Amino acid sequence: MSADRSIERILTTQIKLRQLVLLKAVADCGTVSRAAEALHMSQPAVSKTIHELEALLEEPLFERTSKGVTPTVFGRHVIRYARSVHAELRRAADELTALRHGGGGKLTIGSYMVALPQLLPRALSIFFDRDDTARITVVDGNKEKLLAGLVAGEIDIVVGRMTDLGDMEWITQVPLYFEPIVLVTGSQNPLAKRDPLVAADLLDQEWIMPHATSVVRTPINLFLMREGLPRPRRIIETVSVPLIRSLLAQRPAVAALPWQVVQADIQQGLLTQLPIDIGYPALPVGISTNDTFKLSDAAISMIACLREAAAELYHAAPGAARVQAPTAAS
Repeated sequence: MSADRSIERILTTQIKLRQLVLLKAVADCGTVSRAAEALHMSQPAVSKTIHELEALLEEPLFERTSKGVTPTVFGRHVIRYARSVHAELRRAADELTALRHGGGGKLTIGSYMVALPQLLPRALSIFFDRDDTARITVVDGNKEKLLAGLVAGEIDIVVGRMTDLGDMEWITQVPLYFEPIVLVTGSQNPLAKRDPLVAADLLDQEWIMPHATSVVRTPINLFLMREGLPRPRRIIETVSVPLIRSLLAQRPAVAALPWQVVQADIQQGLLTQLPIDIGYPALPVGISTNDTFKLSDAAISMIACLREAAAELYHAAPGAARVQAPTAAS
């Protein structure tokens, strides 16, 4: 029997669900002792189960250190399999519970800031006009939080700015439209009325920026470098729209934000778009899914609604739309 067939037989006939649950717990907790506490088991029992798995697979799953355990390369793949199984069982439980009570299941959507003002609300409206039985949870946050949830199966769909996924080949990204980045400030900021305004006028401003790992951080850094501006002395890192809005209204600050996020505030006179082009192409906004998991009917329906919302809001075919931010003078 080949090694590949042997591993398939081990995974499908010899490994038990409780072993995978325990493996996931050790990986999540980082130490055997914390995993044992979380599972209400003894530490020797947890260690014994890990050794049983390693003996079955004939590969070490963790490297033991003084600070805990670190998955080996082989172990990381088995842990991903364990998380997939655990997530699928949780999904099955949610769907079966919903069916028992006459509901349409549960859907969890992760959303970056760019999709929250218009795209996601419109897609949700379309969805519930057709299906009012599903229970939907929306989780917002940064790249690390949302991708971790997508990888673990805790989030079904992530919508927002598309980003470099590294070696996560099992994540599929589909673009919906392209979103420009604009420079804005509070309407009470003296910069809002300065004419002409040049990049050097931004020297004394505080900057509100996304976190360093955000895809939007690159256009900001390149803009500062191109204009010969030093790194701002005061930087506030956040993706909270209410906080950004309040800071811009109260502080001598500027921010580079997606047009859709600030469009309504600009039209209402709360914020002002500065007449300085950041000089970076519009960035793709789209849908990310995890190929490891089978999409539920609700997830498939929501993806269709997101495409329809993008086409409706941006007056173009899904996947090809480009949002045009008006110039400050228009």
